Amino acid sequence: MIHMTLNNKEIEAPKNSTILEVARKHGIDIPTLCYHEALGVYGVCRLCVVEVSGPFPRSIRISCAQNVQEGMIVDTHSKGVQKNRQFLFELLLARSPDSKELIELAAKHNVYESRFYTDDTDDNCVRCGRCIRVCRDRIGAYALCFAHRGFDRKVTTDFERLSEYCIGCGSCTQVCPTGAIWMKDEGDQRTIYTKDVVVAQFTLEACETCGRPYAPRKYLDFVRRNSDQTMGVDVIRDLCSACARKAGAKHLVGEITV
Repeated sequence: MIHMTLNNKEIEAPKNSTILEVARKHGIDIPTLCYHEALGVYGVCRLCVVEVSGPFPRSIRISCAQNVQEGMIVDTHSKGVQKNRQFLFELLLARSPDSKELIELAAKHNVYESRFYTDDTDDNCVRCGRCIRVCRDRIGAYALCFAHRGFDRKVTTDFERLSEYCIGCGSCTQVCPTGAIWMKDEGDQRTIYTKDVVVAQFTLEACETCGRPYAPRKYLDFVRRNSDQTMGVDVIRDLCSACARKAGAKHLVGEITV
């Protein structure tokens, strides 16, 4: 444990924690877009900036990447922090003016409009990279990537075509903070897409019990390769979530009875 000051309050914190982790543990709201607990530090949205002093000269630092240190003094809402954060929110709003999630997050921090609006902005993607990182670092599919630079930078697939690497798990849609990439199941078809590109399309396998289409074969094969080879897991693999819960419960009851 180390001793530090957080918003004028002396506290103890685990030595290897980041400022963001400590602040959230103490109920302090610091906005983020690129940060996700399941992913590594990325530090690209910069919204989590805080003012730090103590062991080093007073400076603005990103709290998701800065570890706490003995004697550190942190101010999460100083005038300098609020000025930087407002500027960042305005840039993001100029790029994604119709994103409901971004508008709500900015409003929580007293930013309601941007000085930088243009007529060529209708994209909800904030280039946080969450979808790319979860696909690459957690799933290992490498189906998504960034293409182009500057204002034209966007999330897409290799060569901007249907991805042969996507397994249809939908993890990218679950971690996206603004809903810029989404998944749609219609009948026995699953489509994952962004504003600019269809990422992948799949035919869904039918549940062995109820017959409802529920998951792509590539995803089920991925689960088989990466899951525990216990009887309980084997029982639920080819079942939809509802039937899997029932099968799992029956299997558990059977084990208890034995």
